[in-house]
Amino acid sequence: MIWWLRSRDAVVIVVATVLTALLGIALRRTVLPLPVLTGIGGRFLLGALVAVVPAVLWLNGTGRTGAGVEATALRPVHRWDTALAAGLAGTALVVSGSAYLLVDDDIALVVGRNITFYLAAAVLLGACVGPRVAGPCMSGMPIVVGVAGWNGRFPEPWAVILHPGRSAAALVATFVLMAVACVVGAVGCRGEPLGSAEPSIS
Repeated sequence: MIWWLRSRDAVVIVVATVLTALLGIALRRTVLPLPVLTGIGGRFLLGALVAVVPAVLWLNGTGRTGAGVEATALRPVHRWDTALAAGLAGTALVVSGSAYLLVDDDIALVVGRNITFYLAAAVLLGACVGPRVAGPCMSGMPIVVGVAGWNGRFPEPWAVILHPGRSAAALVATFVLMAVACVVGAVGCRGEPLGSAEPSIS
């Protein structure tokens, strides 16, 4: 357990998650203008953009050791990793929910929901392609969704991270995605994901 905590920098990631949530809330409605595929200028809250940081840090922690090393471990490392992601999401939701009660601004709900969404996506991507490939994919996800996720002035149904904080559909979709991610992460992948193989020494 101590080895796992150190290899993941678990304490650092928890602190970073809390700080990310607070930063996202503090940014309020600061908007990043983006071009969109429909030709109409889009908008992306900076608070929603920084919410990807915990997911990227989580992937960085899980990608430090090779899949071959962890596959031979006697401990359920992939389950611990999944529990860490779920715990980070829960932490973000508690922080953002508390902030929402204090300031009554749905940007707090947006930040908590998006941190949870990104963490769920990170677990799924990490299981499918490995954390070393999933990391860059997660880093680019907010911009890709911000560019392609608008239908005129309204977000596409699938662009969950662009929906307002009080959107029940976006919140339900996020929780469903996290539930699926927890199941996939707890079961673990069969075989080595793309990009996670250990280099051979000749």
